[in-house]
Amino acid sequence: MRTYFDLSYVENGSSMQLLDMYLPDQEGFETIVWFHGGGLEHGSRKSNVYAQPFVEKGYGFVSVEYRMYPDAKFPDFLEDGAASVAYILNHIKEYGGNGTVYVGGTSAGAYMTMMLCMDHRYLDAVGVKQEQIKAYISNSAQQFCHFNVLRELGFDSRLERIDEHAPIYFIREGLKIRPLLLFYYSDDMKCRPEETKLIYASFKHVMPEAFVCIEELPGKHCNKARFEDGSLMLVEKVCAFLAQEDVRNENN
Repeated sequence: MRTYFDLSYVENGSSMQLLDMYLPDQEGFETIVWFHGGGLEHGSRKSNVYAQPFVEKGYGFVSVEYRMYPDAKFPDFLEDGAASVAYILNHIKEYGGNGTVYVGGTSAGAYMTMMLCMDHRYLDAVGVKQEQIKAYISNSAQQFCHFNVLRELGFDSRLERIDEHAPIYFIREGLKIRPLLLFYYSDDMKCRPEETKLIYASFKHVMPEAFVCIEELPGKHCNKARFEDGSLMLVEKVCAFLAQEDVRNENN
């Protein structure tokens, strides 16, 4: 495995606008860009267990840091997420990648993933077309307004709100999205399974042509559940999803 740490994805960026790359030794790999969790206020790109397992499966794995509360405000972290995706699309071939890029994240990072998937303004602003993203992976996202965004707006963070800060807000007939895999957990955070199930049902009701899959994983929120052989359930299920013909199809 080759590693490249502390790469800046914006010019004159801060220490929070860096990414780490974990890459297979061979060239021609596909790449997963991943945003860590932590409520948009803590967490680190350094603390993930997915890099090595995905590299062992033949994928490049990019772990992204982004600006967070209390220093950041909405939509700073979304702009950072978009900028990091643009950087990888523009540079990954220099490291041996084949140019195929997937975008995913855990919890708060999954919320960022969903916002990039659903509100195309952020990727548009950095010159990235949705067709350049092969698929999205959401590991237990808040599909309504994120609780810390609610707090920033002056609301009780326990509330459920659907507005332009919420991924589900953007569902509409005619919206084009890339293949999407949604995860939630059997003993997840309050309202997280319900939000995930609702956005899935909304896709099926309003956008039945969208290629969206949903998976329940056992245990508590983002608990890194494993099969009996020790392999991470999320990694195995993501790889199975990405191998599907409907995802592989160049015209999806």
